[in-house]
Amino acid sequence: MDETLNALADLLVKALPTIVFFILLTTYLKYVFFKPLGRILDERKQQTEGVRELARRAFDAAEKKHSEFEQALQIARAEIHQEHEALRRKWAQEQVQIVAKARAEADVQIEQAKREISQEAQRAEADLNASVESLSERIVSSLLRRRAA
Repeated sequence: MDETLNALADLLVKALPTIVFFILLTTYLKYVFFKPLGRILDERKQQTEGVRELARRAFDAAEKKHSEFEQALQIARAEIHQEHEALRRKWAQEQVQIVAKARAEADVQIEQAKREISQEAQRAEADLNASVESLSERIVSSLLRRRAA
């Protein structure tokens, strides 16, 4: 067993520079490679999350602007609808006035035509009455001539 322990101690003495080299290499890599790499990765993560936060804020702002735009668009549509409705009412009122005016003019023309027809009828009746007498005298004289003949 002494030999084994001596061999193990000899092996340990020979491996000691390798172990020290491994510890120094691990420490060196930790401070020279892994810590800077970790900082770089942390910075990259922070920047990425910062950009994500900026993107989320920009998206939220765009959503807010979109909703404001939609609201303004609805208000503008309502105003246009009100203007169109007012214009339609105005046109309907003007049309009613034009129709009433045309009816009034037509009524005046109808009344005038009725008066003219009435006057013509009276003249025709007077002419007929005047003609009736002369025609009746002609008929009577014609009948009398035929009887006399």
